[in-house]
Amino acid sequence: MPLTDAEVRRKAKLLLPILRAMAAIAVLAFVGSLFDSRNKPVVSFGFYGAAMVVVLGLGVIVRRGYVVAAAWTLSLFFWALIAGAMFFFGGMQGHNAAIFTVSIMIVGTLVGSRSALVLALASLAWCGLIVVLEMKQLLPVPMVPYSPINSWIALSATVILTTVLLHGTLASLRESHQRAEASARERDEALRRSISAQKMELVGNLSSGIAHDFNNLLAVIGSTGSHLREALPPDDQELVEVLDDLDAATQRATLITRQLLSLGQGHEGAPTAVDLGLLVRSLGSMLPRLLGTKTLVVCELSDGVVVSASRVGLEQVLLNLAVNARDAMPDGGTLSLRVRRDGEMGVLTVSDTGVGMDAATKAHAFDAFFTTKATGTGLGLATVRAVMARYRGTLEVESTPGHGTTFELRLGLSVDAAVAPPADPKALSTTMRTRALVVEDDLLVRRTTTRVLERAGYEVIAVNNGLEALGLLERVSDFQVVVTDIVMPRLDGDELARRLTTLYPEMPVVLYSGNRAPSEDVLASPRRAFVRKPSDSVTLLAAIAEATRQG
Repeated sequence: MPLTDAEVRRKAKLLLPILRAMAAIAVLAFVGSLFDSRNKPVVSFGFYGAAMVVVLGLGVIVRRGYVVAAAWTLSLFFWALIAGAMFFFGGMQGHNAAIFTVSIMIVGTLVGSRSALVLALASLAWCGLIVVLEMKQLLPVPMVPYSPINSWIALSATVILTTVLLHGTLASLRESHQRAEASARERDEALRRSISAQKMELVGNLSSGIAHDFNNLLAVIGSTGSHLREALPPDDQELVEVLDDLDAATQRATLITRQLLSLGQGHEGAPTAVDLGLLVRSLGSMLPRLLGTKTLVVCELSDGVVVSASRVGLEQVLLNLAVNARDAMPDGGTLSLRVRRDGEMGVLTVSDTGVGMDAATKAHAFDAFFTTKATGTGLGLATVRAVMARYRGTLEVESTPGHGTTFELRLGLSVDAAVAPPADPKALSTTMRTRALVVEDDLLVRRTTTRVLERAGYEVIAVNNGLEALGLLERVSDFQVVVTDIVMPRLDGDELARRLTTLYPEMPVVLYSGNRAPSEDVLASPRRAFVRKPSDSVTLLAAIAEATRQG
């Protein structure tokens, strides 16, 4: 099996110190042999010189990456050298056989256990042969007589090489252990992110399942509140305050639903031209009621900062940051909202005077399900990051404990310079006979939508699903607009809009939903508009007017 670069480097780190130690031992052994007059300098020089040449050559081979080949060559050469020394220099009495251990360890560490076993069996067989020959006095006469210095050199070489090899092996094991720990940490982090992603998917799936019905209820509540407000006597302040509380509760419930939906699946819709200043100004009247009397909201807004994003998504971002700021100021404080233009970017800065964040908290602030609040969901800032990423914006945070937090959001300016002003409800009403077909499977929402359109002057016929709508259009074709829910049984709003494009290409269609945006091909067709539930009557009537004007 081919070795990886990391494996080659690991084995090279083991083998090079052994080669250096062997070179040093060869020099010291040669010098030591000269102190014994019985040793022949020529023989010693030839023996240790050959070892030195081989060691140096193997060093070059190792540096070129052929570590296994070098290990085999070193071990076999070393083994043959010791085997020859036993045969020509006194058999077993010179303690040379002990150095076989080093060859076996080198092969075992750098090549493999099976190779080491083969070499060990060969060493045992050779030593057995030497013993037999020595007992039968068949060995040749030793080239030099037995010398204690030679035995000391052999034992020293064994100890030194074994120590170097053991040290290198332990260092390699430590390095491998560290790599394994790092790999385990990366694997654990990947697993944590996978589990977090699965949680996010689960939240998205669960929230999508309930958000449709929940948003239908909010749509009915909001529309009924608007209807009651229009019918109130102007001097009934108590009922006005009751309806204000109802609106605030509806808005907070809408915020919770959008947090789950935008994080789990991303339903803000396609980017359009959004005036940041107008958006912040429109939320200004709602934020004090949402945040409470302890929070002072200060706005510094520049006109004409039009960015490419979704109004729903930016409202979600601003509401999440505002709620976070309120929670960071338990004793009250100031929430500052600033809109400005910086070159080709629109900048929204949200600052508070709260408790701030330390470095550890800031590092995890945007992680899903991370929260420092006892009752927090950990979804607010994760939603903000997800929305900004969806519209290719950037998000930066500066925070110091005790000195508040500042979020700076940057979005690219829109190529559409103009943004339509808020619609006038009276201007959206129709005085001519206009027939609208409402397609909605929820009875409460169907009645509420019908009531809104009838108060605006439309003649309304409502049906339960897309198939009923198509059947009705076959018999009665003089409808001027179709208003349809998207999530419905039998035939959903997307498919209904596609069929209407084929059958009645000039028919304006307004789709609305609380947990699912229309398909891109549906919105790309002419005379199409989308409204997110829950919405007020003005938004719905404006979408109808927009779809009717197209074409």
